[in-house]
Amino acid sequence: MPTETSAAPPIPRGSTAVVFNDMINSNLRSGNEERDRIVAESGIIEASVNLVAAAREQGIPIFWIRVERRADRKDVVDTLTDAFIASNYTPAPPVTAGSYRAANIDELPVLEEDQVILKPRFDPFIGTDLDLRLRSNGIDTILLGGMSTNIGVESCARTAKDLNYNVVVLRDCCLNVDLEDHEWTLKRILPTFARVMTSTEALSLLA
Repeated sequence: MPTETSAAPPIPRGSTAVVFNDMINSNLRSGNEERDRIVAESGIIEASVNLVAAAREQGIPIFWIRVERRADRKDVVDTLTDAFIASNYTPAPPVTAGSYRAANIDELPVLEEDQVILKPRFDPFIGTDLDLRLRSNGIDTILLGGMSTNIGVESCARTAKDLNYNVVVLRDCCLNVDLEDHEWTLKRILPTFARVMTSTEALSLLA
């Protein structure tokens, strides 16, 4: 693995897209004081804003992965997992279409030229046309960030790798408020499926 950015393979500007997962109010502006403190201290918002601005300047397309559920939860299946059982079988409240919780944070607005993918599951390739849209735009490399590192981001990276995309995970544009899970995934899991670097390093490699 290269130890210096200058020795790393370049990232092809003309066939690269930014894919950001769940950069929405329910994740980044939840109203939970401790959670919001961790988000603020992580710097994920500032790093993501800078990355998106730089990508737009260079004509790199932006794909926003979002969640919009039915209020009656008829589009959600509560499969048995340890986490669900530990919650005493209490489902999380849905992030409903058109709600504040479902919208991108104000600092990361969705522009007319952007693409929005509404995912029904953790993995944004499942039940969506994300793969088709990327290929239609000649994309073979994705700059990946978002919430949460070890769930949505990791799910996307795993499938993208299997679909033969080159994946670059932007470590400063990812977060899980459980910082142990976040760091473990960046260090131990994602390097199998992606190149992991900061957004500044990725931008310096665009060619």
